[in-house]
Amino acid sequence: LAAFYERAGQMRTLGGDIGSVSVIGAVSPQGGDFSEPVTMNTKRFVRCFWGLDKALAYARHYPAINWMESYSEYERDLSAWYAKNVDKQFAQDRTKIIALLNAEDKLMETVKLIGSDVLPDDQKLTLEITRVIRLGFLQQNAFHKDDQNVPPRKQFLMMETILYLYKRSRELIAQGHPMSILKQDPIFEKVIAIKYDIPNDALEMFDEYHEMIDRYYENVLAKNG
Repeated sequence: LAAFYERAGQMRTLGGDIGSVSVIGAVSPQGGDFSEPVTMNTKRFVRCFWGLDKALAYARHYPAINWMESYSEYERDLSAWYAKNVDKQFAQDRTKIIALLNAEDKLMETVKLIGSDVLPDDQKLTLEITRVIRLGFLQQNAFHKDDQNVPPRKQFLMMETILYLYKRSRELIAQGHPMSILKQDPIFEKVIAIKYDIPNDALEMFDEYHEMIDRYYENVLAKNG
């Protein structure tokens, strides 16, 4: 098994060209038992795991990869590349996004029991911003020209915009403005639609969204004191 997976990687061909080979293995253990030897060894060799989720597939959320079960152990190996070729903030933004998704997962246990209406506004905001992350960042439309293949720079700017919206919204909640007021503004839906509304070759448009978020912040203050 190891001899097969070690064929993947970047290499120089006999003709002098540099290329790479990617290997993706699909393992379907009987009864979903991930402790089965072939599954365990595969995960150990590849250091990466995508857990497919039936619930996401039924909800038409593609790719139907469960972000709570999936992982990559290549983060440290790739962090220098992202810092050099995309932005030094990329790894930190990724960590913040994962932390928010983990927080949502814990909150959903409470929501399933008593509903979301009883949650404090800061936790309601967590649920709303993770909805933006799920629909606007994680969900992908392979039939859309700008969403079927998103460059790393745009991915980073999408994370930056989502986190900036979260930051400004938290400031409003800290000043006593309830989540019900914040959701009256269409800004959350507009940020979800960024993946479609900003072409991959017009990334300067992200500045307009940061300005839009600032106006949203100022409008809430102006209307509600």
